[in-house]
Amino acid sequence: MQSRAAPYVKAISKRLLAGIPVFILVTFGATALSSLAPGSPAQLILGDNATPEQVQALDKLYGYDLPLWERYLHWLGGLMRGDLGQTLFSQQPVLQVVFDRAAVTFEIAFLAMLVSLIGIPLAMFAASNQGGLLDRALRSIASVLLAVPTFVIVVLLSYLFAIVLRWLPATGWVNFTENPIENLWYVALPVLCLTLHQTAYLYRVARNEFVTTLQEDFIQVARAKGLPLSYILWRHALRPAMPQILTVMGLSLTYMLAGSFVVESYFAVPGIGWTVLTAVKSHDLPLVQAILSLTVVIFVVIFMLVDIGYSIIDPRVSVT
Repeated sequence: MQSRAAPYVKAISKRLLAGIPVFILVTFGATALSSLAPGSPAQLILGDNATPEQVQALDKLYGYDLPLWERYLHWLGGLMRGDLGQTLFSQQPVLQVVFDRAAVTFEIAFLAMLVSLIGIPLAMFAASNQGGLLDRALRSIASVLLAVPTFVIVVLLSYLFAIVLRWLPATGWVNFTENPIENLWYVALPVLCLTLHQTAYLYRVARNEFVTTLQEDFIQVARAKGLPLSYILWRHALRPAMPQILTVMGLSLTYMLAGSFVVESYFAVPGIGWTVLTAVKSHDLPLVQAILSLTVVIFVVIFMLVDIGYSIIDPRVSVT
């Protein structure tokens, strides 16, 4: 058991080490944001009406009077201790705010990813009836959805379901731990807005993979044996197509996390996207830096899991 797990541990370690320079570059850039604005960062935060004493006190409190490299090392030290200070205005621990907001975004992205997986069985049966009515209809729908930007989908769906039909709320949020039923009611519209585009994208890629796979010799042999079509699709055609599908799923998940900026801002959902936008507007630099750091870690982990998934699906692919 240990010898089988060793290559995966080695591969994970290598990918984490490769992600360290990216993490340092992004977090250092986030630290440097406070130095790019003209004048003192404290002056930018407090406004023009602040007294010199107030500006000096805030500069000293958050280390804005220190050199850039020293501020960054101080921030790294706080990260190692699990203490990134407090937000500038709500005076809450930065890490607590980030984790609370990340839980909301992860819920939306995870549910959207689950719903978008419906594109895989649709692609299977469309590919098995290539050129048929279902295939042509689904390709047309996918093309339309891919052509429409996310912000347009958000506006159209909110107008339809929140204003015209009044089935779903237009704004607001209830945590799952507070009321699971109301949580699903509030999460439905953001999830639907993120799902449509990615379902179409996943469907198109999966369909092309299944069309190619169904022309392989081993599929023809399985058909000649008289095996049911559903059995051939799920047991013989799915696995060869999974590496490409897995790549798309990883990209889709990163897109959904990035797309949360649009969806959360429009529906006033207190997730990472909504939080970083409000933090930028209020010049809450500690919170912005923490969110950027978390985003880098998430993206590195997602692509690492995709790489590891290749070798699990296809043993011929080296995990290292």
